[in-house]
Amino acid sequence: MRDGLIFGPFLLLEPAVRERLAAASKAMKLEQGAILIEERHDGDDAYLLLEGSLRVMSRGDDRTLAIVGAPALVGEMAAVQDHQRSATVVADTPCTVLRIPGSELRTLMTRQPLFATAMRERADLLSADAFLKRQSPIRDLPAEIVGVLAARLRPRELASEQVIEGHDDDLYLVRRGAIENLGDGARAMPGDFVQRQRGERYAAAGETWIYELRMSDVAGEIIKHQERVREIAARLVDRARVKAAPGAIAVRVPDLGGSLVHDAGNRVVVSENVGSMLDKLDGKHDVATLVYDSHRTRGEIVEGLAMLVAAGLAEIRD
Repeated sequence: MRDGLIFGPFLLLEPAVRERLAAASKAMKLEQGAILIEERHDGDDAYLLLEGSLRVMSRGDDRTLAIVGAPALVGEMAAVQDHQRSATVVADTPCTVLRIPGSELRTLMTRQPLFATAMRERADLLSADAFLKRQSPIRDLPAEIVGVLAARLRPRELASEQVIEGHDDDLYLVRRGAIENLGDGARAMPGDFVQRQRGERYAAAGETWIYELRMSDVAGEIIKHQERVREIAARLVDRARVKAAPGAIAVRVPDLGGSLVHDAGNRVVVSENVGSMLDKLDGKHDVATLVYDSHRTRGEIVEGLAMLVAAGLAEIRD
């Protein structure tokens, strides 16, 4: 299992240090469906996925946040940020993982500044990604847009009591410190997000680090995505055939107003009618047949198919 630690931040460690960490760790086998980490529970061990795939979920709404394949590190945020578990992790297939004691990680971070910096930066990015997928108003946008917007998150460092300048509807993710609404005194703590409201003023409560996302960036990416969907829809003539990506599945999610179609790296919400025809997207049925069999309007079906293609969950076969 020593070779498993030749991954990500662990590459910053000397081989002898990695060997000691591997010796302090324990290999575990998981059956499909086994719960590795439970959201809001205590525990600070990290897990290095060596074989198989894991599903990261938000238990509050059973939202799939990510499906990760080996090699991958999960659970490290509890050790790095000293928080309760922020998500549930379930074995999506039979898995082999290496359990790394949180105490060992913290000791290494104390002794290895470069490793500590890499782990904290990784934890910050994971927090930002979770922020966009779970708590923010843009969480139901296609994964393509969310991925682009994650790269648009602007890190800002604020001095104590510094007033935060910004535009209405902009979003802030608190990384360290706190943001205070100067009107009602409410505070957002690390891991929380704030969406600016018209006429309200905000300031840093102590030295504070945040990620900022401008709603103008969100609007711009939505427009680009809509243009791409229209271009793809124009290619979906009656004789065109569509094939779903391997591993794509559809899950009916009433709260989203349709079906969530996703694979290991992509996700998009389409109408239930489009989601229910996923098994027919085999590259053999043409668009005319799909529309006829659906008993729905051509516009609804073609738009849904175009969204699947735009999200990387299907391809057109002319």
